[in-house]
Amino acid sequence: MAELDRRIQADMVEFNIPGVLIGVASRGRLVHWKGYGMANVELSVPVNDSTVFEIGSISKEFVSAAVMLLVEEGRLELDDGIHEYLSFLPSEWLGVTVRQLLTHTSGIPDYEEIQTYEAYRFRFTPEEIIRVAHSRPMDFAPGTGYYYSNTGYFLLSLMVERIEGRPLGQVLRDRIFEPLDMTQTRMADPEDIVPHRAAGYYVNGTMDLVNRDPTQTSSTLGAGGIVSTVHDMVKWDEALYGTGLLSAESKEAMWTPVFLPGGRSTSYGFGWRTGEYRGRWTVGHTGMVAGFVAAFLRIPEEEMAVIVFANRYRASSGRIRDAVLETFLPGQ
Repeated sequence: MAELDRRIQADMVEFNIPGVLIGVASRGRLVHWKGYGMANVELSVPVNDSTVFEIGSISKEFVSAAVMLLVEEGRLELDDGIHEYLSFLPSEWLGVTVRQLLTHTSGIPDYEEIQTYEAYRFRFTPEEIIRVAHSRPMDFAPGTGYYYSNTGYFLLSLMVERIEGRPLGQVLRDRIFEPLDMTQTRMADPEDIVPHRAAGYYVNGTMDLVNRDPTQTSSTLGAGGIVSTVHDMVKWDEALYGTGLLSAESKEAMWTPVFLPGGRSTSYGFGWRTGEYRGRWTVGHTGMVAGFVAAFLRIPEEEMAVIVFANRYRASSGRIRDAVLETFLPGQ
């Protein structure tokens, strides 16, 4: 444990990371947690186990779950064309399916890549986001390639809203967060008062710490717009072992990587990356949004999950995650 502390603190110094929170979970229990540094530098607020962090693209796991709940209810089909739900989309995107949005195989360009993270500080309408993505030709014909695209999860968020008839945040709250008692998980609206919310930071050209502009919910939706805590992520991990929230069939679909024509695996399912750690199957996701990075990795065979939050844009959550893994699941 002393070596783990040393590695994390060395990363924090090298990359000027204000605060880090790590957690190790097993079947609904927080086996280990530790906070390092500051949740808010200006106010000298230390990181603790109640600190609320933005989780970036880990948000995609929850959008995927919301989609699969609709599939289970027969209100949505994975191979439906996306124009069946969003008729105002560009005609060039005809033929794209819900499944392809979930797996980043749609060919629709990533609006984030086009406009960069800087644009997240502005409020956008869905039409404006779609216009940005449509400003570039399709990356490839639907289903023939893989390219990570936040546009897909923005569109999936709009579909969930259209089918449910209410904002995404309300859908996730009523269908996932409240049933699982995830009391501090919600959309990261900068105007809301969120107790224990961490401040986000980035560094300038001389590696000096700088306050970031807050991310606007309308510019991300479920592509990366959720906040959470270590305790709530433990509840999420535990819910994924049973069938109280999602059926076994839904979870199998979510955690099965897509294979492209020609046989290459994308190592990506529905909002989850798949892989292995020292011979053990893993599912998880990382997240990065202006001011924050995060990682969530599950190793079901070991009934173990690792959670990492940090409040500095473009820091490496993967380095810290790997340090935690090597401490709690060392090689034989």
